[in-house]
Amino acid sequence: MSMRPTRRGYVVGGAVVAALLAGATFGARALDAVVLPGAVALVAAAIQLRRAPALDFDRVVPAADVAGTAATLTLTIDGDRTAPVTVRERLPAGVDTVGRSRGGTEPSEAVVDAAVGGDPVTYTVVPQRRGEHTIGPATVVATDVLGLLKRSARIDRRDTLVAFPRVGTLPNGIGAELRAATQPRASTQRDEFDDLREYVRGDSLRDIHWKSSARHDELMVQEFADRADPERVTVAVGTDTGASRSGDSGETPTGDAAERAADTPADRMADAAATACVSLVRGGASVTLTTPSGGVDAAPGRIRPALRHLAVATGGRVPVEDADVVVVAEGDAVSVRFDGREYRFEGRVDDVVSIADVDDVADRAGRSGTGGEGRAAPATGGSGGRSVVPDGAGDSRSRPASAEGAEPGGAE
Repeated sequence: MSMRPTRRGYVVGGAVVAALLAGATFGARALDAVVLPGAVALVAAAIQLRRAPALDFDRVVPAADVAGTAATLTLTIDGDRTAPVTVRERLPAGVDTVGRSRGGTEPSEAVVDAAVGGDPVTYTVVPQRRGEHTIGPATVVATDVLGLLKRSARIDRRDTLVAFPRVGTLPNGIGAELRAATQPRASTQRDEFDDLREYVRGDSLRDIHWKSSARHDELMVQEFADRADPERVTVAVGTDTGASRSGDSGETPTGDAAERAADTPADRMADAAATACVSLVRGGASVTLTTPSGGVDAAPGRIRPALRHLAVATGGRVPVEDADVVVVAEGDAVSVRFDGREYRFEGRVDDVVSIADVDDVADRAGRSGTGGEGRAAPATGGSGGRSVVPDGAGDSRSRPASAEGAEPGGAE
């Protein structure tokens, strides 16, 4: 730990030195009224800070949430004696304190007043980009009661704040069309017969097998096995690997590069992929997601693994061209292909929500087996087949186009 004067301490020290020089030069005894109190104050400050308290520093980082959502960090500082301190936390570029302008490309810091041995203190930040953001190291600064001297201790501890890709709404009702195109067909038949058992109160009367009941002289109920497997949708995502502009390489920047980089195609890819996966899970489907960084599964009630994977996924060639849903970020545009159609839109997804809303939607989908209402329904083409047409077909930001080699009429 190092001890040095504060601005106030420099002023007091300068006044003491000036008074001593003036007294030595002019012999003005009245200057002793400046020297003595100032010197006593500085000595008292040094004595107070001569032994800094032994610190036990703890930082609690909240669970991952989507980028753009406020995250509250908790600091606890314990020691062998109580003392007021100021904590300065290093924040990476792209992680802003509340009230700070968005889009910073340089590291910043959060300044928090606390007390050694006191109650935990909190501060709130907003990660503006997906990824793993390193919080720390921290500097704990103790100041004497007069604010003349300060003593700093560097806490070389770093914690990782994970920000998921932005989850929102694909423009012009594409998300609703996606769910409609991949939604499982309702079965018109009952599940397969499995076994007979004795009737218990609450069983449906229509499940009673009367012939077996007569033979056993007691009511017997039929049991059926669920033969329907959860609908599984394959989703493959990637970027345009031919992009050569700075920041458009498609890879997720790390280290100093991450601190300087702005939005990249890989970020837009991850945002659109996360939104598509949540939309599918909301409809009750299970998802197999494949990115240039690997693969992961998602299902109702288990959407976080996919979001965690997309938080650090890098760009590159689409790994599975024949997936049910293909998301490609190219330059400033994103295309979503499914059901023989391609939709293109500029920029990012809209109406970003927090992970609490995402979990609630996914959990309800898992319990009910069905999704919420969509914003648009598939339209019936004139040829009798089904075509997928977005709500805003006239909007220049999103346009459907027949995928190469697609057959007319859509999915069966």
